Amino acid sequence: MSEKPMNKSRRDAVKLMLGGLATVPLVNLVGMAAAQAADLPHVDPASDPTAIALKYVHDATKADRAAAARPGKPPAEQTCANCQFIQADAGEWRPCSLFPGKAVHETGWCVSWTLKAGA
Repeated sequence: MSEKPMNKSRRDAVKLMLGGLATVPLVNLVGMAAAQAADLPHVDPASDPTAIALKYVHDATKADRAAAARPGKPPAEQTCANCQFIQADAGEWRPCSLFPGKAVHETGWCVSWTLKAGA
């Protein structure tokens, strides 16, 4: 029996195991981020100083989006769900980099809205 195929097979098995072990932490991070987003307090547009400064609202239809004239999408289509600052791809309440430690509503909007790449 030749040792060459066995050594190659052993190396391939070790590579596969190491690759699998490397992906476990990444999968856990993605799962934890989604779970943590649901646990974040929601931004209060009436009392949060950043929300007041950025004119954040939970319902974009109640904002004067046309006056802000942000490029990228028509004002009627601008929401937190398609903004580059949103930090999760799904969920009604999501973390936003403009409001650290807090979640914004997917239908929300603020004057810092910027079109997410690829949206």
